[in-house]
Amino acid sequence: MASPQRRGRRGGPSEADDRRIRRVRQQSTLSKNRLALAFLSIGLLVIAGVAVAYWYTQLYRPPRVEAAVVNDVQFNQGDLVKRVRMIQASQGYTGAFVDLTSILRVLYNPDIEITSGPFGLGWVQMELLKQSAPEFGVSFTENDIDETIRAIFTPDPTPGEIVTEDQQEREYKERYASYLNFNRISDADFRRLIEERLYFYEMREAIGAGVPTEAEHLEVYWLRTPVRPDPAMGDPAKYQDLQLIAERLEEEEFEAVAYEYSMVFDQRYTEPNGYVGWIPRGTYPNLEPRLYGGEVGNRQIEPLEIGEISDPWESSGFMYFMKVVDGPDVRQVEAKWTERLKDIALQTWLEDKFEEGTSEEWVRVKYDSRIYAWAAEQLRQTAEQKRGQTPAPQQPNSIGP
Repeated sequence: MASPQRRGRRGGPSEADDRRIRRVRQQSTLSKNRLALAFLSIGLLVIAGVAVAYWYTQLYRPPRVEAAVVNDVQFNQGDLVKRVRMIQASQGYTGAFVDLTSILRVLYNPDIEITSGPFGLGWVQMELLKQSAPEFGVSFTENDIDETIRAIFTPDPTPGEIVTEDQQEREYKERYASYLNFNRISDADFRRLIEERLYFYEMREAIGAGVPTEAEHLEVYWLRTPVRPDPAMGDPAKYQDLQLIAERLEEEEFEAVAYEYSMVFDQRYTEPNGYVGWIPRGTYPNLEPRLYGGEVGNRQIEPLEIGEISDPWESSGFMYFMKVVDGPDVRQVEAKWTERLKDIALQTWLEDKFEEGTSEEWVRVKYDSRIYAWAAEQLRQTAEQKRGQTPAPQQPNSIGP
């Protein structure tokens, strides 16, 4: 008769075999689990790496990319977006689109128009003014900025209204806080804008202090028409068909034709019939080669004769048809032209200073379309954000000079 142990070997696996099989299976399962865990870890690391790369390239790095430099002051993409948002704030975040060209001009505006005020300058040009201010004895303190902000946001009492100092202080703080909150501007950012305005107007006076009180004048009419008409003005052909305009000026009264285009005239200097008056030399440098004669490139231009109408002459986005009716004559410069000459003096100074800085490499502006495309996308997102039902705060007083 066979023993139980021998029957176990012949009839099936023994307990020792069972344990061995279980160990092998456990080790196999453990290996599979370790392998799966390794793959999972690698997958998580890849996902984390992609997330970090996206955060760095799309969120962290772009705002810090250099956009411009003036000496030791650097402006980055984030600064640029913050700056342009001020434009959106002035439009009430109505969804107005800010294109790449507009963004570039906020950084550096090659077509500055001083009469439009501080916002007509690019950020680089404003920094040139600030850094050069000590040379002209111009400076401002924090107290100057405080007083200016207070003047802007302190409401004027109505006639007969008795207002205490405490009431004025409370209303000033409420209006200022409401304005900052509604337009999403920090106190530091708004203070900087006020400081820039102060520097702009004071430097304009300092640089323009030497404009002449007497100058050579011409008595002039002109008709001006935009190179790129605003669609809201109607049929663009009316403004762009220069040959038709020239033919009409030859056949009809100058004043009558000019009157049809008066909506695009600068009403500060031009009457609806195109009469500009006696204008001193130096007020429109780009037009003077045709008015007074001069050299443009390799071409010698003859001055306009009395009663002669010029061919279309381009300047600052407009085409001009000019007519001289008297002069030249040396005259006293009127007050409105003195202010215009101050604008030209500041504009010329800024152009010369920028050219000096770029040639000596202490001014740099990056003309990288990726910078402006990124900024435009951030601004588009801001413009599309819903501002809820909060009404706009009462408008502050004027911030002018």
